Amino acid sequence: MRDFTNYLILLLICHLTLGGCKKDEAKNSGPDPGQPIMFSDFSPKKGTVRTRFYIYGTNLGTDISRVKVSIGGRMLNVIGVSDDKVYCIVPKRTNTGEVKIVIDGDDGEPLAEHIFSEEFTYEPKVSVGTLVGKVDQYGNSAVVNGTFEEAGFNNPTWALFEPNTNSLFVVERNQLVRKVDINERQVSTLITNGQASFRNLQTATLSFDNDTLFIVDDHGQNNKNFVAIAYTLRSENFRRVHPYLYDRTSYACAHHPVDHVMFFNTWWGGGLMKAFYDPVLGGLNSKELFRVGGNSDMKTTIFFHPSGNYAYFLEGGCVYKSRYNWTTRELEMPIVFAGRQGVTGDIDAIGTSARFSFLYQGVFVKNPDYAGKEDEYDFYVCDVDNHSVRIVSPTGEVSTFAGKGSPSSDGKKEGYIDGDLRKEARFNRPSGIAYDAEREIFYITEINNKRIRTISVE
Repeated sequence: MRDFTNYLILLLICHLTLGGCKKDEAKNSGPDPGQPIMFSDFSPKKGTVRTRFYIYGTNLGTDISRVKVSIGGRMLNVIGVSDDKVYCIVPKRTNTGEVKIVIDGDDGEPLAEHIFSEEFTYEPKVSVGTLVGKVDQYGNSAVVNGTFEEAGFNNPTWALFEPNTNSLFVVERNQLVRKVDINERQVSTLITNGQASFRNLQTATLSFDNDTLFIVDDHGQNNKNFVAIAYTLRSENFRRVHPYLYDRTSYACAHHPVDHVMFFNTWWGGGLMKAFYDPVLGGLNSKELFRVGGNSDMKTTIFFHPSGNYAYFLEGGCVYKSRYNWTTRELEMPIVFAGRQGVTGDIDAIGTSARFSFLYQGVFVKNPDYAGKEDEYDFYVCDVDNHSVRIVSPTGEVSTFAGKGSPSSDGKKEGYIDGDLRKEARFNRPSGIAYDAEREIFYITEINNKRIRTISVE
């Protein structure tokens, strides 16, 4: 009797298993070979990333593995298939172009293929995301090296994009220089205050060929006995630090993109300095060209236009513009280009009618709308205390690019929210900004959120 019972149980299991297989087979079957495959339409006709996309027809089958859909040559992931409809999601950076569907037969060869006469229009969406960094429940973080999932930052204030290795150099002010390897998704520490007698690391700049990283130091001395600018080389993996220039304490330097002359600032009187070879010293010396914003002590940051024709100085809530004299190879006395010296606010306007809070780092980005004009670049700058990224056009028109989204009843502008540039995204004291021109990605370092954020086209 026990053997008979076991036999019945085994028979039942086999029946259920085979029945299940038959059901799965029916569930994921191809088109009926006795009926024609027809394609009628697709919708919507345009959309952004993550748009739900449908193709309609008859006798399409139900087997996802047989169906291939592309827009402008970009393959889409097929989410579901019913006999009269194919369901997909539009991925990032989809092309505008023809919509094509292919359904394979049992042998893997195309059974039916169709290209619609009407194209799908992809609408790129620029949004804010997070690359790396984290805080605990109390908003605290620490310097931690490792994978993007492990890594932490303490005071990320300055960023440089290095295109040869798709990496970022991130300066944590007064502390160290980090390397963010985007390909390997790893963060490491390159340089600390103790190297080359650094007291308080401030900012950095790359040479025109990206092979030399220059770093400035706030050593706190009003003399030329200490290293104000040091350098490190790609050939040494940016690990060894060498003295470049002994001078008074400095906060920023900039390498001319064509003549390769070094300019830097000093604290005392806000002097803008030029480095030059002094045969008496047998090395580099410096001379003061002028003082930015009068004789007050300033922490001016310096940014050269890619052409080398001029430089912007950022100080407080003001953008100064200085022309480069190609004959003397020197920068000339600057003018106020946007904002107003000693006055802060948050106003998008032209020139001196605009208002900023505290400007720290900026980057020039080519604007295709300016093609053929004298100046083809906009200047994107972090407005730290306004928690936003602003744009300064070649004519001095100031606009807000990203941040201050998700309006709330408390009136706050700061926060940590990814998403649409203006409707959702929030920053908390963004200070450093770098740009990858090939991939069209901005990288933003944040003092309070202790993260590296991205602004990119999806």
